[in-house]
Amino acid sequence: MNMNMSANEQIQTPNGNTRVMILATLAFALCFAGWTLFAPLAIYFQREFNLSSTMVGILLATPVLLGSLAKIPMGIVTDKYGGRLVFTIMLLFGFVSLFFTGFARSYGSLLACGFFFGLIGSSFAVGIPHVSEWYPKKKQGFALGVYGVGNAGTALAAFGAPFIAESLGWSKVFIIYSFPLLLMAFIYWFFTSNAPKPANLKVSTLGDKLKLYKSSRLAWIFCFFYFMYFGFFVCFSVWLPTYLYDFYHISPVKAGSFTSIFVFLSSFTRILGGYLGDKFDGRKIMVLLTVAVLFIAVFLNFNLSLTTALAVFYIMGTCLGIGNGVVYKLVAEYYPKDTGAVGGLVGAAGGLGGFFLPIILGTIKDYTENYALGYIFVSLVCLMCLSFMEKKTLVNAHRKVATAM
Repeated sequence: MNMNMSANEQIQTPNGNTRVMILATLAFALCFAGWTLFAPLAIYFQREFNLSSTMVGILLATPVLLGSLAKIPMGIVTDKYGGRLVFTIMLLFGFVSLFFTGFARSYGSLLACGFFFGLIGSSFAVGIPHVSEWYPKKKQGFALGVYGVGNAGTALAAFGAPFIAESLGWSKVFIIYSFPLLLMAFIYWFFTSNAPKPANLKVSTLGDKLKLYKSSRLAWIFCFFYFMYFGFFVCFSVWLPTYLYDFYHISPVKAGSFTSIFVFLSSFTRILGGYLGDKFDGRKIMVLLTVAVLFIAVFLNFNLSLTTALAVFYIMGTCLGIGNGVVYKLVAEYYPKDTGAVGGLVGAAGGLGGFFLPIILGTIKDYTENYALGYIFVSLVCLMCLSFMEKKTLVNAHRKVATAM
């Protein structure tokens, strides 16, 4: 990275913006809640439209896949036009698409609506550059960790949607959840702003960003790290209720409650991850976290009591949350001019991890009739990530980034 910054660039570097950080976090949480509404309502769709498990799976996958893949173009667009405008438009689009989903009356119309409101799942890639541009390197990790807490928006959907569906019907859920997005769109436009840019800052073109994707090995290494950390966070958030119900024979309500603790731990410890990334070597932190997850996966193959298993899963959730925070601290640090573009690419990789990893673990369980090989697979993924965390590998990749900047 070019360390010879001009005096003009140093003077104009913002020192932080708490209002932008908080409003971006709230906007992200609302988008994430709307994006995940299909999951807690799936049982109602299955009953009303007589859907097979495969049809339900396709319905759940539609917004997830679109939201994950759309992070790449949304990150690029945010780098060009600024987070204030792009996030406001996304919130308005989310309001319209969720509102009309409340009037869907067939499986096909639900699929179409899911395709459209799936776009708000890419909101993570919009807020990352908007928040990070307001903070110097030494504070970016903490700020982005706070922003990442918006992942807890999943809980807003999981807890609120079934209650509303039981009282008013599932269609009203989408209408009710749409209006906070409309309100936040106006708040975001009138109460946030983009960070001032140095007068001599070179603006990357679309061609520059595509070239960056092609040439930057470090960006793809970060993708792999986030595929693991965020992918396993989503994977176990989805997989844990079934595992606890099946293996320990507890009620679905208790299984869901225990899982919600895992979700909150993983979401809020992103703040700690960002803070640690500001203070210490991010590579060393990721090595320790990955080794910890690896040993936890091995340990889970033993015949553990429910209490011990939950404690181990919560430690895993904490490690994954810290890891997520560290990865995005490094993205903002190594790609200050292209945080949106690279952050979108990394976020897409994490979203795809959250989509494919639960399918892989579920398939292993179906074919082996036990969970042991699934945990071994988790260990193998950790070992692969560790091989890329070697200091020499990251230093060489970093040098290529520095040369190109």
